[in-house]
Amino acid sequence: MIDLRAEKKFVGSGDVWLVLWRSLLEPVITIRDFLQLSALVNYQLSADPVSWRAVLALVLGEAVPRKTEDVLVDFLTYLNEAYGQTKRRLGPYAVLHPIRTAALLGMATDKPNVLDILTTLLHDKNEDITSDRYDGQEWKALEQHYASLLRRIGDTDGWYLNERVDILARRGDEKYYTYLGRVLDRAAQTPEVVRAKLADRLDNTLDMRIDLQEEADKTDCFELIFDILFAGTYSGYGKEYRHPVPGKINGAKRLYQLFKNAVFLSLLRQRKLDRIDEPVTRLFTTLAQASLKESQRILVHLFSHHLRDIREQRGLLIDVMDYCARGAINCVTQPGETHRLDGLFKSRFDHEDKKQLNANLEDLYKDKALMVEAAIAFAAVFSSFLGDPDFRIKGIDVDGIRPTGNP
Repeated sequence: MIDLRAEKKFVGSGDVWLVLWRSLLEPVITIRDFLQLSALVNYQLSADPVSWRAVLALVLGEAVPRKTEDVLVDFLTYLNEAYGQTKRRLGPYAVLHPIRTAALLGMATDKPNVLDILTTLLHDKNEDITSDRYDGQEWKALEQHYASLLRRIGDTDGWYLNERVDILARRGDEKYYTYLGRVLDRAAQTPEVVRAKLADRLDNTLDMRIDLQEEADKTDCFELIFDILFAGTYSGYGKEYRHPVPGKINGAKRLYQLFKNAVFLSLLRQRKLDRIDEPVTRLFTTLAQASLKESQRILVHLFSHHLRDIREQRGLLIDVMDYCARGAINCVTQPGETHRLDGLFKSRFDHEDKKQLNANLEDLYKDKALMVEAAIAFAAVFSSFLGDPDFRIKGIDVDGIRPTGNP
């Protein structure tokens, strides 16, 4: 049986928690390091044969006992057999996602235990590895392989692993809020699922940068905002950046991913689950930081390629600054005529029906001024998550989104 390390929880309160929380604001990973990790893992996956011990070294960053290494390599081999040549929406092999997610968890944890790593590697198993995706012989072989892996780690750890994987799986038509609520309900007894879900959201957020590398990424967002607002001689970019090749995830869809992050972080804060242990807090703050950076990149992109008139840029910045200053980002607002951002969460993003959601996102993509305002507001939201350890968006709970009024 694999020994599990006892986790030291540090649910804090008052000044003690504030000191602890601020000490953990250093990100687990930067976008540059993430892209490097992706390239290194992908390079290993392209080898023939694949050296799974080399992949494991990238995941854990350090040597592990031979017996533990053998177990983890066997699980990696199983995942590779299950995913095969399947690719993610943006192009990389699908198996890259669970591998990177496990690596992110390892970075957030001083000494991750084997069961935690396996939970993260298999967090999508019940959604991605299903009988309808394989022919009968392939499915039988996969099931036999997985059963042998469970026997190898022992009945107790095998039971715990299957329990966690089941908790992390979204079931059928289960609503997103219901799903998150079910995961968080188990956090007190099984905090490992919170770590795995945070690592999953972090990987999905950073992964959006895989297909969009452009010159404008070198622009400092805060310097750009300062120049627009205060430098009277500022006349815009001296040269026009070339628009990158359009990808499968446009700016509106990126904003939707930021909405999902804001919902998840708010639900964690509502229950004070962002502070149940150090790895959770590290992943929470890194996800907030990654979301903040993504908000800024969306804004810079829009100002670089779509809304280049400085007077219009200045007007939008000042307008959203006033909106944030009156506390409108602290709660879910009612759709109304006070401000175009009012009701954004409810009207644009809060739709379980994918056809309706995609239609709303297409409409948002056509409204570049609203996209600018949304990007600025999201930046303020994620900055608030980082600046105030008690900040959350009121009106978000496991039953869904309920507008609480307009400040």
